[in-house]
Amino acid sequence: MKVSSIIFPTPINECNLFCDNIDVFVKLENEKNFCVTIATIEWITQNMKKGFLEPGAPNIIVTKLQEDIIENAIKEYASDDAYWLKVCSLSYGEEIPQ
Repeated sequence: MKVSSIIFPTPINECNLFCDNIDVFVKLENEKNFCVTIATIEWITQNMKKGFLEPGAPNIIVTKLQEDIIENAIKEYASDDAYWLKVCSLSYGEEIPQ
């Protein structure tokens, strides 16, 4: 599925580029909207205090919170009828409001 737009409700420059997570709103060409969480490997590592990542929203994992990396990851997750994008957004509900 083709991505129409990606919106960063929190500006990336307010995040730690190497150790943070950020919610992103994604709109597909079929007008469906999703919210996904993008997290860095370092953020995940630092949040495994019990030896594992506690249950929560599935993350799309990147090395750095950089706009082009995030856009490329989201485009990959949107392929194959957006199956993986839908999986990663399940904890936010089937579709986020307009």
